[in-house]
Amino acid sequence: MIRIRAIVNPAASGGRAGRAARKLLAHLESRGVSPRIRCTEAPGHASALARAAVEDGVERLIVVGGDGTLHEVAQGLVGAGPGRIPPVALHPVGTGNDFFRMIGPRAGVRGVVATLLEGRVERFDVGRVRWEGGERVFVNLLGTGIDVDILRRRSRFGRLPGLLQYLAALVSAMASFRPRELAIDLDPDSDGAWSLRGPTTIAAITVGPSIGGGFRINPAARASDGRLDLCHVGALGWMSFATLLPRVIRGRHGESPLVATGQLRRAVVRRPNGDPFHFQVDGEQVAEPVRELRVEVVPAALPIMVPDQGGATR
Repeated sequence: MIRIRAIVNPAASGGRAGRAARKLLAHLESRGVSPRIRCTEAPGHASALARAAVEDGVERLIVVGGDGTLHEVAQGLVGAGPGRIPPVALHPVGTGNDFFRMIGPRAGVRGVVATLLEGRVERFDVGRVRWEGGERVFVNLLGTGIDVDILRRRSRFGRLPGLLQYLAALVSAMASFRPRELAIDLDPDSDGAWSLRGPTTIAAITVGPSIGGGFRINPAARASDGRLDLCHVGALGWMSFATLLPRVIRGRHGESPLVATGQLRRAVVRRPNGDPFHFQVDGEQVAEPVRELRVEVVPAALPIMVPDQGGATR
């Protein structure tokens, strides 16, 4: 019998995760599987629960929640050591669920159970960001610019589904947002080094293709190619914003002169004048402003359960 543990964020998606966990448990018990369930009790608790699962020798984890819950779980798993991290399945019950889009279409409870019990393991990259006094890994997104303002406003539109919620917060943020200068050095000290300088509406470094519940900001991104993907959008007025937005949703914005994209293994992000700035990772704003971010890919760091017959983004 495989030792399975479930980490459940009962507050995810307005409490829907708790109800989803009960249905999941019923389906697993119908298959003769009775995982131990651990519920998060406060922000950051999922990291401690994930570390405990590693120490207990759990063979598979299933996370019931959204991208933020998986972000916390990853903090507790990455760095545990080769062969110690149990493969992770995800039952997506969050607002955006952009990470799950990298796994496949089987989001229903039966599909999730099939993936957990019968799927295969694919090793996903993660990003790591360091700054003065801090360090995080991220499973999908590091964002700065208007993305931080959007995050602050999303709770105002909590009744809307993920993509519409992000869109409403984005339109609201555009009313007062003013782009500021940003400097990004990509793969410094390597033969392929290049840099971006200029006013920035958003700079998003991702593992996968989408953010905000389906905005395909880096449509060519793959979760296990050993690289991160950057999308940088320069200063936008309302006209250029209205023109570009539908193209971003469809992932067809790459040819716009306002957009720069590329892949990287490492990057340094800062303001040219040294001023501090805010950023967010996987939908969570880091509280204190920073003066410099050092970002790198950690290849094949996170073992993820994916459907046995295709469906994963490689």
